[in-house]
Amino acid sequence: MAMFNLCVINTTCPICKKEHPVSVKAEDYEAWQNGELVQNAFPYLSAEARELLITGICPDCWDNMFSEDEERYGELELANGGWECWEDE
Repeated sequence: MAMFNLCVINTTCPICKKEHPVSVKAEDYEAWQNGELVQNAFPYLSAEARELLITGICPDCWDNMFSEDEERYGELELANGGWECWEDE
């Protein structure tokens, strides 16, 4: 059974001011601090947890900030593999 040294990174959302701990492997944290991309350093974390590490913004605040955009804007995958965006009126 593999043993890992874990560390807890305490983030505080700059919007709601709530603290959100994120547990990661110590060696992965060191790799991230030395320039590894967050998605490569922590592939086992959710996108929301990685966003917490990058910006400090919690999932609830992120959703509140961008939910209107998702309702107003859409995107359509084109046959050629490209994307087209539009704004609902």
